[in-house]
Amino acid sequence: MGDTEPVSSAPLGTVKVDAARLSLTDADGLASWRHDDDPLDGLADLAFWGLSAGEAAAHFDAPLLGRPGEDGVHGWTDLDVDEADELAIDIEDWIAADPDRRLGLDFRPHSHHWQVMAQVRASEHEAGRIEVGGTWTLCFMTGWGDGLFPVYADRDAAGDLVRVRIVLGDE
Repeated sequence: MGDTEPVSSAPLGTVKVDAARLSLTDADGLASWRHDDDPLDGLADLAFWGLSAGEAAAHFDAPLLGRPGEDGVHGWTDLDVDEADELAIDIEDWIAADPDRRLGLDFRPHSHHWQVMAQVRASEHEAGRIEVGGTWTLCFMTGWGDGLFPVYADRDAAGDLVRVRIVLGDE
């Protein structure tokens, strides 16, 4: 927020991280955010991976997704959301039928979350940004998993705010 060096820090509070990702969003943008329960176009992707992925791909005739950052991930893109939901249930039933089957399954409605996570998965630094409600939203993986992380306001010698800092991990 500024070019000067911070000389003091004051705690602002904590952020709660769930699913190992954190989004920084303007409040105006947040009002326009559409999450997984409200796809933007009525479509969804369905992805799976893991030790039983080859067997599942053969059983369900699922191609590799072929998207950046998703090597070895099978599934389908641009399905009607209800069709994707039914297919996900079929795959969950298939997994449950054999306790030795190991498969990660991700139902991905075409929401803002889906848009930014496609960038996160493809990014070397596990980060992405999208425009929502006329503002930018930044999403990134923490590298530390879930938890409560402290947030600080760092100020320069004149007392001006130069950055807001989130401490994701320390010694």
